[in-house]
Amino acid sequence: MNMEEIRNPFDMSGRVAIITGGATGLGYGMSKALVAFGCRVVMMGRREEVLKKAAGELGELADYFRLDVTDEKGIKDAVKYVFDKYGRIDVLINDAGIQFKSKAEEASIEEFRKTLDVHLTGAFALTQACLPVMEKQGKGSVIFISSMAGHMGLTYLAAYSAAKAGVTGLVMNLASEVSHTGVRFNAIVPGWIESPMLLASMGKDIPRQQKILGRTPLGKFGDAMDIGWAALFLASDASGFITGQSIVVDGGALVGF
Repeated sequence: MNMEEIRNPFDMSGRVAIITGGATGLGYGMSKALVAFGCRVVMMGRREEVLKKAAGELGELADYFRLDVTDEKGIKDAVKYVFDKYGRIDVLINDAGIQFKSKAEEASIEEFRKTLDVHLTGAFALTQACLPVMEKQGKGSVIFISSMAGHMGLTYLAAYSAAKAGVTGLVMNLASEVSHTGVRFNAIVPGWIESPMLLASMGKDIPRQQKILGRTPLGKFGDAMDIGWAALFLASDASGFITGQSIVVDGGALVGF
């Protein structure tokens, strides 16, 4: 193969992506990255005014659909909307999330169950709904958003940690079972990225911030676009031989001391 035959593997022109939580925080960073390389992005979330504003900012390649990922009928309606309008679904990014912070002995079972419903059950249900389309196409990329909480012990986040650890197992299982169809399954493991969820979690806890930065070799918090570019890589043909993996984007925090 000569150089003239090598096309840009990051070119997403003509492809369609669904991104839950795609209008804010890390999700918005991923939406921006995919749109920048020509992908049609359908952002999904519960707040229509936020979705509409984000779509307006991203331009003609951006669309939105109001969805609560714990609503099974809503999931079916969302997938039908995208397929009926665009005729394909190439990428699914499961980024919708919630977080309850409390001591383990004080956490309510309702909050624990709701966290699993959003991060794990809802993500699986949406993936399940998209699979027939992707399998018929013979190609697709499903990306889950995991967390450092699924790879190390973090205090006051029992439900969130359990959900994100579950994501890792789900990704490996789906890859093992389904990737023979051409559909790939991977996860992004964000480190501490500046986002509304991070700020809400840490608040003004300066010692916690210092602890995080002290064990991060790059010595800084990440940016939403750091996750956006990782998502572009996993969504594109550049990662065509990668499935069942969790890609850590954390400034070195998992290996830092």
